[in-house]
Amino acid sequence: MNTVTIGIVTDCLSLSIREEPDSDGKVIGTVDALSELMIDEGASNEDFYKVCTEAGVEGFCSKRYVAVRPKGRQR
Repeated sequence: MNTVTIGIVTDCLSLSIREEPDSDGKVIGTVDALSELMIDEGASNEDFYKVCTEAGVEGFCSKRYVAVRPKGRQR
């Protein structure tokens, strides 16, 4: 079972959620700044998190724009 972590969108107004873990991947959704994302760390790579948005959209986003909530503060 993969570890799920909560992240918060930061340092941008809107973050693209992509179909593949690639900056050229098809955009399948967007999330606003300060939105929460569920992060699947086991399916993430060096540059992209595998995420699920509050709306249920699953895809990948750049780690650069996501602040991971400290482990003690997970829901």
